[in-house]
Amino acid sequence: MTTATMTTTWMVELRYEEDADLTRAIASMRLPSGRLLTAEGQARRNPVDRPRASIGEEMAGARALSGLAHRLLEAAADEVETNVHGGDPAV
Repeated sequence: MTTATMTTTWMVELRYEEDADLTRAIASMRLPSGRLLTAEGQARRNPVDRPRASIGEEMAGARALSGLAHRLLEAAADEVETNVHGGDPAV
């Protein structure tokens, strides 16, 4: 017996804002329900370190994605709660 497989794609966007010492990343994704999730991460260069934009982007991006993962878990928990107890899902 063969089981059908369904494939979906969710897109995540990472935007960066940088100056000489601070990199800020904003991660966002829109759920199929239309709900927009966002999270921010930052990385600050130590004044004694040489400037390397890629390091700041990686650190800030990882922190933003980690925050986004937590928001996605919270959204899933909201959906479970709504499914178990009924009512409108949190937006």
